[in-house]
Amino acid sequence: MGGIRGGRAHLGAASLFALGWLLAGPAAAQPAKTDDGTATFPAAFFAQYNPVTAADMVARVPGFELRDGDDRRGFGGSAGNLLINGERPSSKTAASEILKRIPASDVVRVEVMSATNASSDVRGQTQVVNLVINQSAARKPSTTFVAGLRQIQYSERIGWTLQASRSMALSDTADLSMDVQTPNILGRGEIRDLLYNSAGDLTGARYQIGQSTNVSLQGSAHLRWRPNSQDVINLNAQYVPAWNKTDTVQYEAVATTALRSSLVGLTEYDDNYTAEVGGDWEHSFSQALSVKLIGLISQSNVVQQDVYDIFTAPAAYLIRTQDRTTSGGERIARGVVKWNAFPRHALEFGGEGAFNFRDTTLDIVNQPRGGAPMPVPLPVADARVEEVRGEVFVTDMWSASEKLTIEGGVNVEFSRISQTGDQEQEREFNFVKPRLNATYVLTPDHTLRFSLVRDVAQLDFAEFSSTIDFVNSSTIQGNPNLVPETAWKSRLEWEGRFGKRAAVTLVAFADKVQDVHDLVEIGGFDAYGNIGDGTRVGAEVRGTVPLDPIGLANAELRFNGLYQQTRVTDPITGQERSFSVPLERQGTASGAPVLNAGNKDWAYVVNFRQNLPAISSAWGVAAVQWAEREEYRRAEILTYVRPEPRIDLFFETTLIKPVTLKLYVNNILSSSEERTRTYFLGSRAGGQIDRVEERLSDGGPEGSRAIGVQVSGRF
Repeated sequence: MGGIRGGRAHLGAASLFALGWLLAGPAAAQPAKTDDGTATFPAAFFAQYNPVTAADMVARVPGFELRDGDDRRGFGGSAGNLLINGERPSSKTAASEILKRIPASDVVRVEVMSATNASSDVRGQTQVVNLVINQSAARKPSTTFVAGLRQIQYSERIGWTLQASRSMALSDTADLSMDVQTPNILGRGEIRDLLYNSAGDLTGARYQIGQSTNVSLQGSAHLRWRPNSQDVINLNAQYVPAWNKTDTVQYEAVATTALRSSLVGLTEYDDNYTAEVGGDWEHSFSQALSVKLIGLISQSNVVQQDVYDIFTAPAAYLIRTQDRTTSGGERIARGVVKWNAFPRHALEFGGEGAFNFRDTTLDIVNQPRGGAPMPVPLPVADARVEEVRGEVFVTDMWSASEKLTIEGGVNVEFSRISQTGDQEQEREFNFVKPRLNATYVLTPDHTLRFSLVRDVAQLDFAEFSSTIDFVNSSTIQGNPNLVPETAWKSRLEWEGRFGKRAAVTLVAFADKVQDVHDLVEIGGFDAYGNIGDGTRVGAEVRGTVPLDPIGLANAELRFNGLYQQTRVTDPITGQERSFSVPLERQGTASGAPVLNAGNKDWAYVVNFRQNLPAISSAWGVAAVQWAEREEYRRAEILTYVRPEPRIDLFFETTLIKPVTLKLYVNNILSSSEERTRTYFLGSRAGGQIDRVEERLSDGGPEGSRAIGVQVSGRF
């Protein structure tokens, strides 16, 4: 038996050696590694990519994917997988956004490690990236800038990108970084609907144009102060005012092309802003004992008005006005004690308190031509939701051996949610959330990770009040009886690093989900609610492969693919189906598409890049695609499909010193989204189709071809 095991071990080692040679080439240099599997990439590693910000560097770390974190209550549960100098930023701002504000020249090195080797403030993650930032008072101030122009297909307008960041040492003990940028979307979309009856006969058509103008100004600052050797203080602030509006025109005709109805609408957003102020103070009593206090305040406000001028043949005219106000915020206080009580154990324990609120009003008025205004009642149109939450936690980071590290912990949460307005209710929740994470280092290049976590999702307070989309004939009633979706989540990962620039991670996961968050029926209306228990199982592969061994010099391929199945019993039909999937945008990080599968069955992202050192340039192409998504409503099924992948192409050069010039074309295929909306008689339970709408959508920020130029640099 021992001989068989030994033979298998030698065979496995030989296979891994062959795979490493294929991926990295036999002469590839090795990045620095430690016995716990941490891979270290010095700043010089990224020089060939001409990085301007830390975001450009993290985007090129082999085999790593940045995650912004989940939307969870409080501070602890919303962690992404980013650390800066070993600590999580005292902000709930997305990690990808924070990285854009850090000049690349301030980064000393980038470390990729298992979460069990890092702070417990990144619990829920299996792998994290730690940026080691130069905090020397002798370092020179650094300023980065990004400026660009972009034309989105159909929009007939030129958008812009402006961002400037500055990092400096104020003294021997204080550092300040500031960032200003102007995010904007100047988009335009065209929608064509074909309308059919249950027999498949064409009964009409609909044509819609929507033009959005979304412009904002974002300012942020971070101050780090070290008054003495025992104390570190961090302060963060961000303010984002926005000026948005949408123009809409829609025409609907019968099969004979005679006009059935028309709509001209304008949506304006006044007093629209988000703001956040946060900070932390850490005091070290000794090398073995420290305490950290964290505070965070966030606030948002939106005032929205929709005005629609509606004509219905033969001679009905109506002005419809919808006024909506929404304000919300969060207040968090958190304390953590870190105590290296025993040689192989690092204990962390503490508590967190939070107060969240969301206040919504919605007034709808119809006024026929020559008639009096008539208010339109809507259930749960006005609502104020408040949550008071407390949590205590303890974590033990146990170095069981030189190869095995185990993190065990538990969080106990108590919360009270109250709702006032059109409906009044108060409920209390208690959750116990244990977790176990383990990392086993097979060799410095190969690591196994396992996690088992009890997860509690964040309730979206917007779903406690009603919303109405008049243009798309969609009403979602508020549901004050929502409860958080919970799940037991298990995950097994193998990570292998082959040479200097190659890495592959294989993942298998299985989740048992309780109180699945989906769409339910309340009083004949669709509403967000809970539909029982379900499962989610799947696999993921991601990696980076240099292509020199196959003759493509200075080229690499990055990939990330996911396949999964979700199953739950449909409350309307009683049959098993997948989870209903709400709209999720496929975002971008550092200009390249990123994976955002949500509950879709599959998704993939592939990025190719080749450096051309002879002309100080690089070019690349990216492809992203995902499975169709479906929404199961009371009497409808909506299916969305993008039959073609999104393809992006770029060329960048540093020939024009000292800047990087980038030219790009995103969404070359200009893939249209197809939507099929199937209406059923009564409800889906009967299975009898009433009518069908087939939609083809072109344009918008996600479906349009975008051509742009960008100049970036630092000084």
